[in-house]
Amino acid sequence: MKNGVRRAHLRADCALVGAIALIAVSGASARGFILYTDELRARAALPDSVIVTRSPLALAQMERATQAECLAEAMYYEARGEGIEGEKAVAEVVLQRTRDRDYPSTVCGVTYDGVQPDRRDCQFSFACDGTLRRPKDRYTWQRVQLLAEKILTGMVRLSGQTGHAVAYHNVDVTPLWAQTMLKTAQIGNHVFYKRDPLAQARLLQGQEDAEALEQVEGANVLVPTRVVTPGGRIGSEEIQPQIQTSGAVGDGA
Repeated sequence: MKNGVRRAHLRADCALVGAIALIAVSGASARGFILYTDELRARAALPDSVIVTRSPLALAQMERATQAECLAEAMYYEARGEGIEGEKAVAEVVLQRTRDRDYPSTVCGVTYDGVQPDRRDCQFSFACDGTLRRPKDRYTWQRVQLLAEKILTGMVRLSGQTGHAVAYHNVDVTPLWAQTMLKTAQIGNHVFYKRDPLAQARLLQGQEDAEALEQVEGANVLVPTRVVTPGGRIGSEEIQPQIQTSGAVGDGA
């Protein structure tokens, strides 16, 4: 009889354990289902698309990197054979132009000024003559890139050796515009210039004088050259002046 009671208790214990296990499994499944449905609801509440914007600091860093690349290209293509001082001199001109109202206000704008489809006056020849398609010397390019970055970040300060120049040309040429500017320095094979207000005024005055002269020469001005009187007297006879145009006078007649 005791054995029967023991077996009955054992079956009851097994049933109890099974029931507890079933409850535990059911509870876990229920919790999993609840979590799953909560996740679905959360996902459904999300927008279809999310616009990710960079921080102002990241945007500033990207812009500085872009401007440094443009400055490096100007320094590399215009003065890579002039040494570091020549490269700095070109950088001074580019940066000085960004402060001049007659030029773009950014480094990239100055470097590629004139490459726009409606223009044919590239300020730097390398920007339009196909030079950009040629491979760069890797070592020199990396060195110039680093120098350009340091210049824009202030780690390398320019000395002003060009005297606030906004233009330069090679020593082998003499462009007409050089007559209207003040020479400030010669560094390597480049001659540098800044604006000359007096030269600009002289040029304007010369243009005005030329226009005035054209107007005078174009007018039919009557100039008396000889008066003939019969017998050398002025009497009742009519005086007949002979006239010539100013053009004939100008020809020495």
